[in-house]
Amino acid sequence: MRRLHRSFGAFAVVFVLFMVLSGLALNHSNDLGLDQRKASQSFLLGWYGLGKPSSIQSYAMDGEWLSFAGSQLYLNDKPVATIQGGVGAVSNGDLYIAAGSDELLLLDHEGSLVERIAWVSISKAPIEAIGLRANRLVAVKTADQVWLADANLLTWQPDEGSLASPQWSFSEPAPDAIQVSITSLYRGEGLSLERVLLDLHSGRIFGSIGVLIYDLLALALGFLSISGLVLWFRSRRNGKGKKRKKSV
Repeated sequence: MRRLHRSFGAFAVVFVLFMVLSGLALNHSNDLGLDQRKASQSFLLGWYGLGKPSSIQSYAMDGEWLSFAGSQLYLNDKPVATIQGGVGAVSNGDLYIAAGSDELLLLDHEGSLVERIAWVSISKAPIEAIGLRANRLVAVKTADQVWLADANLLTWQPDEGSLASPQWSFSEPAPDAIQVSITSLYRGEGLSLERVLLDLHSGRIFGSIGVLIYDLLALALGFLSISGLVLWFRSRRNGKGKKRKKSV
């Protein structure tokens, strides 16, 4: 019993100290500012599923930048709309036109959404690229066809090959400051240190395995309590027995 008590005690001591310290910190979370301070470590944000976007596709136009990051569209560092499968963006002077695989978004120069055009109403083939003709009229490319829009983007006609090929939009790296800002916005407001510490304190940060390990450690502490009581009662009983023998 003594050997088991020592072994479980050595195994649980670090856990007990951590639980004590983390519990004290959580009790004084507001005073320590843990609810306001954010965790910025990349590995930790990635563990919570708040990693960087897999890619940022940016398109320069009229001194501004339209960027696709995941399903979010940004004007410079401002989120303006959601769009799936971004393939390109152009400006016809009056509007910014962002193309996804199945829709077109029309934005004003402030980034406000003017209209969504569902591409399925024009063609069943998904959009592969967007560009401009020499007169700044918009063109869209699908797998088997190039489509040309009128000046108001109301009607679309297939290109019969009589016009010069449009200049297709191409992505290029946005300034570093914009990329950093987009990455930060994509991750949201991040993690508070209070949330991380609470998940560590409960074991939830490691998922179901972490909870199981903490359950085992809790059982180890229960065994320590019981074995300590057993050893204490045995030592008292042995001490009384020795006193009786001496008195005899």
